[in-house]
Amino acid sequence: MLSDEEKKHIRDSWRLVVPIKETAADLFYRRLFELKPEYRSLFQSDMSAQKRKLVTMLSFIVKSLDWKETAWRDDVSEADDLFLVVLAMGRRHSSLYKIPDEAYAAVGASLIWALEQGLGEAFTPDTQQAWARVYDLVSRTMLLGSAALDMGAAVVAPEGDES
Repeated sequence: MLSDEEKKHIRDSWRLVVPIKETAADLFYRRLFELKPEYRSLFQSDMSAQKRKLVTMLSFIVKSLDWKETAWRDDVSEADDLFLVVLAMGRRHSSLYKIPDEAYAAVGASLIWALEQGLGEAFTPDTQQAWARVYDLVSRTMLLGSAALDMGAAVVAPEGDES
């Protein structure tokens, strides 16, 4: 889990990202395609919607940090449950978009780089570490979603199997 201090670093830095969110998304995808040019073909030529999705997801993650730990027993709608949303996102990235598991390292590096470029001196080492931890948690959860999909596919009986 994240410490209260890490959550504060993320929330405070996100407030600085919001006014430059389009630039941050541009920086992110520019860096991703520099690191992995072959990933460009996984996206449509017009990246506007994709950039909005990135910013929306990051905003959702930051908002989820405010969930009170004492409220873990409370009912949460599926649309507001960060864990379920991220699991489903991992499944979609694997099954629909054919994103390989090894892509997560380049995506994480691109996110950290974009935040550093966009925030400059405000992106302190503590803030960088906090974002790296959040990304690690999100990417591991997405990989769980992908693995669950793979496990589900493995238990489907072949056609013609009468068992």
